[in-house]
Amino acid sequence: MRLKDKLNIIMLILCAVILVSCGSRGKDETGIYKIFYPDKGYTSISSEERKIISENSADPAGALIQALCEAPGDSEGTAAISADIYPDSYMVKDKRVEIGFPKAYLDMDSTREILVRASIVETLTQCPEILSVAFLVDGRELKNSDGVPVGDMTADSFINNTGVELNSYARTNVTLYFTDINGTVLKRYDEDLVYNTNIAMEKFALETLIGGPANVNEQDAFPTLAPDAKLLSVTVKDRIAYANFDAAVREKPYNVSEEAALYSIVNTLTSIPGIDQVQISIEGSTEGVFMDQMKLESLYERNDELIK
Repeated sequence: MRLKDKLNIIMLILCAVILVSCGSRGKDETGIYKIFYPDKGYTSISSEERKIISENSADPAGALIQALCEAPGDSEGTAAISADIYPDSYMVKDKRVEIGFPKAYLDMDSTREILVRASIVETLTQCPEILSVAFLVDGRELKNSDGVPVGDMTADSFINNTGVELNSYARTNVTLYFTDINGTVLKRYDEDLVYNTNIAMEKFALETLIGGPANVNEQDAFPTLAPDAKLLSVTVKDRIAYANFDAAVREKPYNVSEEAALYSIVNTLTSIPGIDQVQISIEGSTEGVFMDQMKLESLYERNDELIK
């Protein structure tokens, strides 16, 4: 059954059923859900509560998709699903929703696309009948900018790792420092990225740095840190950033100098307003050295002499 036909049936059902709870996050016992939507400039997403058809209906997924097509009450917001990307179809099976979009979905710029995708997934996964969402475009699995399939998305796909629920995405400029093929100097890259505003900027910047230049589509840059490195914590106090990594940060991704690796961290963090110095610890300890000889106990300031 095509989506438009299903939605017509849903509207008839809405008149005949009692709206009760679907028993999940984002709504209460009256059947109220959070419907997520981007702002008109596609710089962030917000949500508003609406009364939606309950789990007793034949098609709760369709009701939520319909709600995503409707403009929010917020005059600054816009419907997540606009007319140009109206779904061709959707199918629910084994608590998984597969939504088919027209080819025009690929015409969206990356910022709009991720905000639309987050709005849809966050809205749909509130219902216990829906644990994951998959996107098809023109009959094929949606891929990211690197050509890798996005795959099934869950509520956790858009929640930071402290467990705080997504309230907003925003677009920001992040300055990152990668290296060149020789691994001895730093190169500055200013990236326009979308991030979850529940995550501190210093955490987002370091995790993006660990992800490497491939994650920001920089073809002439080389990573400074091992991709298996984990940022355990980062805090800022008295204009000093304290960055704590696991032991994998000592591993070199290739022939990169210790100085380039350390100052890629320091220069990235000191590009953020309010940070002047950086101290690095490994698994909570500031004893010993970063890799070969640079002491962890030291406070490091940015090094512009390494930048080429």
